[in-house]
Amino acid sequence: MIRPTSNSRECQQTRLELKTQSQQLINQVVKGTGMSPWEAEVLVDVVQEVYFSDPGNHPLRTGQLRYDCVASSEGAGKPIRDCQMVSVTLTLLEKDDSQLVTQLSLKALRQMRILRLTEEAKEQGGVLTQEDLALILGCDVRTIRRDVKELREQQGIFVPTRGQLKDIGPGVTHKGVAVRLWLEGQEPVAIARQIHHTLHAVERYIQHFSRVVFLRQKGFAALQIALTVGISSPSVQSYLELYEAYRRKRNYRRRFNEMQIIGLNHYYAEDEKKGAPSPGRTTKRAGRRP
Repeated sequence: MIRPTSNSRECQQTRLELKTQSQQLINQVVKGTGMSPWEAEVLVDVVQEVYFSDPGNHPLRTGQLRYDCVASSEGAGKPIRDCQMVSVTLTLLEKDDSQLVTQLSLKALRQMRILRLTEEAKEQGGVLTQEDLALILGCDVRTIRRDVKELREQQGIFVPTRGQLKDIGPGVTHKGVAVRLWLEGQEPVAIARQIHHTLHAVERYIQHFSRVVFLRQKGFAALQIALTVGISSPSVQSYLELYEAYRRKRNYRRRFNEMQIIGLNHYYAEDEKKGAPSPGRTTKRAGRRP
């Protein structure tokens, strides 16, 4: 007897992944250029980093939405009706979410999305309220409040919602916690499990952090780093703040040596092809070394 497998979790996940715009582009690249599927996937990731790093200048991808929220420059005590608003692009469904659906509970998946949504808004000059999160995620405000409290008390992660943003340092967001745990010696697999993120996401945080630090040490200015790495200027600033917070701690010396290797390898593999300045040369525009 043939066992029906079309409704298994694995098959459902595969079907969801095949419906994304990224997978469609991968298929077209493989068909049109003869690249292997792995090479095409890497190409698509690079294209998304370079062309989609500025949220105001690109069309929405699958799983994204535009949302108007309070500008992060507005004080927490100011009535919302009097606040300046900004339009941000938020990712409700990321390509890795289909993997997490089979690995995490609904609560853990919701908490992961809370972290992603608030971080995205923060990097675009906006700040979400707990009411915003409840509306976007389709749950009660009390549920969001419990999730925010649990993330803070159990994982040490502060959610950058309105009213808390000014009290949050660079090392207590989910990216900051991931980088700190890695600097302390934990491996990406364990970090991903602890903060309820995919391994791919954690490895991306570590890679971006390493590349930002490497380029900064070579005298690159923040804007140059953003253009070279393919991330937003606020993201660069966040990683630089993390670097300043941890670089003088002797316990992290081994990881900083690894970061030099990661940064150098990426420079010669990718950054040099983008026209970035030589790692052994600084310019007046690049500014001084920290």
